Amino acid sequence: MVAEVFTLNNLFVGLLFYLTVSFHCAQTPRQRWKVTAQWGALCCGLGLCNQHTLVLYVLGIIPWVIYRLHSLKELSLNGLVYLGLCFLAGFLPYIYLPISSYLNTARWSWGDQTTMSGLLTHLLRTEYGTFSLVCCISSLNSIYLNNNKRLCFCRACRPISWLLAAMLLIYSLFFAWRANLDISRPLLLGVVERFWLQSNAAVCVLAGIGLSRAQTVLQRRVGYERLWRTVSWGFSLTLLVQMVHNNQG
Repeated sequence: MVAEVFTLNNLFVGLLFYLTVSFHCAQTPRQRWKVTAQWGALCCGLGLCNQHTLVLYVLGIIPWVIYRLHSLKELSLNGLVYLGLCFLAGFLPYIYLPISSYLNTARWSWGDQTTMSGLLTHLLRTEYGTFSLVCCISSLNSIYLNNNKRLCFCRACRPISWLLAAMLLIYSLFFAWRANLDISRPLLLGVVERFWLQSNAAVCVLAGIGLSRAQTVLQRRVGYERLWRTVSWGFSLTLLVQMVHNNQG
């Protein structure tokens, strides 16, 4: 189950990044609302159903989206209510929990969710320690970040870069504070490493933006477009190969 939870969380992180960029680059109100904002709100809710740590990105994206809509004079009370309903719709899978607990036919169970207290115990992950890896604090872990991924850069993407950087900073500081497992034990170190996948996703996008920007500047000032494009791809593939090599075994 652990592998599926973190893999699905990576999927939702990628979807949120994609929808955020699509929202920023949308040319018409319809594209911003019908195609991007509503799906983004739904994705936020579904992602939080799967993994609580996504809230650290959601808390950055939602105010930014509201600010953008307000600055474009497209924000309205009806629109906010609609986005709120889309967000809440993402939590509908939780309806299954009390039903499953009542039927009591599942092979494995997360406890009794037929009562409100039992449901809240699961929703808040109380057994693990809400927003902690365990219920008691023992140590803090250090941050190590790698990977690379190419992304097209333009001046219009600068707000996205700042947004991602802010989200990365908030996540890193918060999780370094709350990651309370003893990383001197290999098993627990592996658990902590999985949680850094979410921040690594932001690092990959920011690194790709930086690489694309460097390539653009070199092409404009030096020329040899094909050369710098080849160097960029070679650099990216080398990092990917190194990452796969480091994670083998």
